[in-house]
Order: sequence, then structure tokens, then C-alpha cells
Amino acid sequence: MLKKIAMLVQAQGHCVLATCDCDGEGAAPHTSLMSCCASDDCGEFWLATRTDTRKFRNLSANPRASLLVDDRAGGERAGQPGLALTVAARLESFATAADQDAARLALLARHPGLESFLAQEQTQVLRLVAVSFQLLTGLSEVFFVEAEKVLDARTRKA
Repeated sequence: MLKKIAMLVQAQGHCVLATCDCDGEGAAPHTSLMSCCASDDCGEFWLATRTDTRKFRNLSANPRASLLVDDRAGGERAGQPGLALTVAARLESFATAADQDAARLALLARHPGLESFLAQEQTQVLRLVAVSFQLLTGLSEVFFVEAEKVLDARTRKA
């Protein structure tokens, strides 16, 4: 199933990012269409935003997020059921500046049109680490797995 998830993520260049602030009863999810790319195993997703945005403020206050990656149109055109992947994730710092630079370069390679945006001083590359995956195929086939279990199993096999 991880192969199907990775194929979907690598085929799509965009996702919907959902964040939420921590204002209690008044808190409401905030969604943003984002250019993204991911590590080969989909354990990490890299996105870029300015530090003066609502999504950045939300993630700074509450590092939990959700990503939606889908292929509804592609599946329908190919006569296959559409796929929708929900990734529960958390914002984490990059381990090193080199890791952050590598993520920036991967994002730029995937989305060359972001060059001037990524060069802005206020633009921050985000590292969202997958916590769980929920893959919906068609309207009713649901597969759920904790990322840690799947990614750890792959590491042990290698």
C-alpha cells in the first residue's frame, strides 16, 4: 500500500494544507492549496510559505496539520476509481541547515516557478513529518496506517 501512496504523492505536485490555531472554541481549520514535494518514502513533505501568513502563525502555535493529496480527475479519466490521501502530519524543524537547503532545492526542482518566491527573505520552507496515512480508493475502500509502522518496516527490510 505504501507504494500506491508514494505513486500518488509523487504524481501530484500540490496538496491542500489544513492548519488550526489554538484559540479554543473559536478555532476553525484553515486550508490552503500548496505546491509541495515529498521524500521518496513520503515520510516528509516540504512546502513553502511566508512567515506573515495565517498558516505559518497557526503552525507556530499548533504544529499539527493535515494534508490532502488527490487524483480524482486523473482516476476518472483513466477509468479507475479516484484516490484521496489524507496525511496527518506535524511540523518539525530540519535537523541541519543542509537538510533545509536540500528540501528547498527539491521543492524548486519540482516547482521551478517558485524560484522568486523561495528567494524572498520572509519565505520559510516547512518540514511536515507524516504521522499517519488514510488512503481512500473510490468512494468506500479505506486504508489507514500509522506512518511510523510503515516507515520502520521499510527501514528494517533494507
